[in-house]
Formats: sequence, C-alpha cells, structure tokens
Amino acid sequence: MTSYNPPPGMVAIPGGQVLIGAPPEHLDWLVGAQAYPRQWFADETPQHLRQVQPFFLDRHPVTNRLFAQFVEVSGYVTAAEERGFGLVYGANYWEERPGASWRHPTGHASNLAGRWQHPVVHIVRRDAEAYCAWAGKRLPTEIEWEYAAHGPHWRPWPWGETFDALRVNCAEHWAGRPIADLDDWRRWWKDYRDRHGEQPGTTPVGAFSPRGDSPFGLADMAGNVAEWTASTYQPYDVAVDVDPILHHAHGRSVTVRGGGWMHLQFQVRTTERIAGDAAYSTWAGGFRCAADLTI
Repeated sequence: MTSYNPPPGMVAIPGGQVLIGAPPEHLDWLVGAQAYPRQWFADETPQHLRQVQPFFLDRHPVTNRLFAQFVEVSGYVTAAEERGFGLVYGANYWEERPGASWRHPTGHASNLAGRWQHPVVHIVRRDAEAYCAWAGKRLPTEIEWEYAAHGPHWRPWPWGETFDALRVNCAEHWAGRPIADLDDWRRWWKDYRDRHGEQPGTTPVGAFSPRGDSPFGLADMAGNVAEWTASTYQPYDVAVDVDPILHHAHGRSVTVRGGGWMHLQFQVRTTERIAGDAAYSTWAGGFRCAADLTI
C-alpha cells in the first residue's frame, strides 16, 4: 500500500498527467514584455503532457542550519571550500571571490550570523546530491520540480498569472518597482550595492508564505535561490529554434529552476529553464530535496 504521509518538512505531491512547458501565447507575451529574443525562451516549448508519479518534495529550500547539521555529522567539504573561492557578483560582473563558500557567502570576512534560516548557497550539484543522500532523499527531476511549482494546471508564477513583487524574493521586490531591461537592472544593482553592500539578498525560507506559495503549499518555488534538479538539460523538441548557447548546453548542462533573488520576474517563472554547469555555484543558487513515496 502506498503511503502519502510526508516526512517532516516535506509535502506529498500527487501523481498524474500534467502539461509541462509554456503555451505559445505566453512566449508571445514574453517577447513584448522584455528585451531578449524569443529564442532565449523557446526551449520552454512545445507544451506537452508528461506522466508524473507521486513523490514528496521539501516545502522549503535547504537552509544553512540544516546544511550545517549535515556537515557537522558527515565532515563533508563543499566544492567551493576545496577550490578556495565562490562566485559573487561584483560591481559589474561575476567574480571568483577568495574564501566565498556556504559558510562565508561573500568571502573570508563574512559569516552566517542572522542567516541560519536562509537557504544555503555556493552549492554545486554534487554538494546538493551529497546532502540529499545523507538525508535519505534525492534531487527532484526537472519535470517534478515544474509540476510542483505550478500545480496540475499551467501558470507562469506559483501563485497565478499576474506577477506580484510582494510574493517573491527577486530583483523587482528589492527595487520596489518594475525593471525594464538589462541597463535598468544594472542601475538597480548599483543601488542595491550602495544600500546593502556585498550581502546576498536571500531571505529566510518561507518569508513570502503563504501568498507566494505554489498550489501544493510549497514555498520559494519562485525566487530566493535558483535550485538544482536531477535532470540533464535537453530540449523538449530539437526542431524548436532556440539560442545557439542552448544547443551547446544540450546534454552537457544541468537544468536549474526557479530563479533567485537577483533575477527578474521573467527568470522566476515556473517554466523558465536555466542550463547550468554542474560544477558552477554562486551566492544565489541552492536546492531542495525530493523523495519517493514509500511502498
């Protein structure tokens, strides 16, 4: 008999057939709403049915406190700690910041004071997999993640069809206004650095609940940190015209979902697909765990 009683901190996601990907009219809207060409988002099409088995998913991304417990028990050392640096966004671009790791989000001088309930960052995929294995769990597949984010029926954000910066930790939330394009984003970023210094803009997990939750009651499925999945990046249909960078990523990268605190409203949508290097970690990327139902 199948048990639907979730372990502590997890939510039971029912199985079924679900539409994955965005409808063409949504991409039409994207083309008019932001500065990038359709090819950047075309990998979200065609919308298609997929069968999903029931599973459990963490209600929240894994926090610094939980990751610290794992490290204390296992002695695990993350990739960023081994190589001696993590990626932090500086004044103009990403920098290999000496000493930056999950313990020190912006470098040697930083720490986790007041951030124990924030999602852990500076995590490569093998770090996420190691934690999941220790916890008796696994990473969600890309399809599981998307289904959990928008529910049985497609919607562009976990809460519905209209973007609301009060429901999500992303760039527009910090800016308190819409951000029009990359130049406008750079102006916001300068203002953010002037106001907050070099401090990642993560928030305690669940800070936007319940107003930002998915239909299944999952928090932070949009924004806060972009999340690793178990899936190798590949197109839904190789015939779709996508950006050449995405062709290069096919079979080489891992799909990252949800967007993070630095991203615009367009990157925190339920169908947005980011192709990430499995060894790539930043102060805006983390993960949550999934688990199979017990039989």
